[in-house]
Amino acid sequence: MFYIWHTLLITAFIGVAYYLGFKYGVKAKAIKKSKSKVWKALKQQPVASVTSFKTFYPNKETSHKEWLKGYHKWKSKKTN
Repeated sequence: MFYIWHTLLITAFIGVAYYLGFKYGVKAKAIKKSKSKVWKALKQQPVASVTSFKTFYPNKETSHKEWLKGYHKWKSKKTN
């Protein structure tokens, strides 16, 4: 009788250990995949996504007078 109970106990222990190891392995695999995706994204060179963006204003310095005129126009729209 002892051998039967002992064998069942050992079998149950092995079954539980296998189940927990499988669950941990799946979880660890998912974490490893997500970490590898993050590292892959971080190692890539940044890509300029918008290259054909055109503005209505030329890329030059704005005089103080023009800047104040635009600021006062913006401020009056904001308060009204």
